[in-house]
Amino acid sequence: MFRAVTRFAIAVLIGVGATLGWQAYGDTARETLAARAPELAWLAPAARPKPVAAAPAIPTVQLEPLASSLEIVRRSVEQLAFNQEQMAKNIAALQAIDEDIRQKVSSPPPAPVQPAAAVAPQPKPAPPKPSASSAPRPSPAPGPVSLAPR
Repeated sequence: MFRAVTRFAIAVLIGVGATLGWQAYGDTARETLAARAPELAWLAPAARPKPVAAAPAIPTVQLEPLASSLEIVRRSVEQLAFNQEQMAKNIAALQAIDEDIRQKVSSPPPAPVQPAAAVAPQPKPAPPKPSASSAPRPSPAPGPVSLAPR
C-alpha cells in the first residue's frame, strides 16, 4: 500500500509542476510544440489573444495644442539665446571699461600745471604823461602780482 500512495503522490506532483510550468511558459511551449510536432498541435490549448502594443492613433485635435506648446517653447529658447548674447555684450563692454580705468589708475599722474600768470612776465605799464598840475608819480616796483583782495 505504501508503494501505491508514493506513486500517486509522484503523479500528482508531476501534474502540479507541469501545470505551473505551462502557466509560466505556455506561449513558448505552444510555439515549440507546433514547430516540432505539428500533428500534436491540436492538443495544446488555444492561444490567448496577445494584447497589441501598437501605438494608438492620435487625433489631429490632440496634436494642435502640442504644436502650439512647442512653438511657445521655441520662442522662449530664442528669447533666452538673445538675452544671453546681450549679456555677453554688456559684460564685454564692462570689462573694456574696467581695463580702461585700470590703465588710467596705473599710469603716472600728469605734471602739475603752473598758472600762466606766474610763468609769463608782466608787461610794464606805460609811464604816465607828466601833467603840469601834478608831480610825476613813481613807477610801481616789478614783482609778483597778488590776486588777493585788499
